Amino acid sequence: MAKQFKATLKRTTVPEVHHITLGGYQSAAVCAPPELTNHPGTTTPHQLFLASIGSCVNIIFEIACGKGRIEVLDLTSETIGDYEADEETQLSAFTAIYINTKVTVPKGVADKKVQRLFEIAVNSCPIGQCLVGSCVKLVENLEIIHK
Repeated sequence: MAKQFKATLKRTTVPEVHHITLGGYQSAAVCAPPELTNHPGTTTPHQLFLASIGSCVNIIFEIACGKGRIEVLDLTSETIGDYEADEETQLSAFTAIYINTKVTVPKGVADKKVQRLFEIAVNSCPIGQCLVGSCVKLVENLEIIHK
């Protein structure tokens, strides 16, 4: 059975700033990247896109580690997108997305197992899978710290 997810967008009284309600619970104000500095407290659709991929991978990775009986002591990631614009046509797009993840696990946990669970998470993320076959290169890096 297919699930549906919902985001509601509404124009605000400020030109080119829109309000997004995500699933009826959280909200954010968004604007175009050139306007970001003019509207404190806003984000861009570009940042939301990168955050959706990064959070999807992190959540699935944490679930996979739990199922693999690996305690996650800490988990952080930074998702960075290379974005190019054609001055002549005004067309723009991401060309590469980098997911740089750092996980802390107890001493004695095999790096190979953690790496394999991370690969499963990357390949299982439905948001990231939307990029398969596109012109966007997805690059993932995992740093494993033992504590």
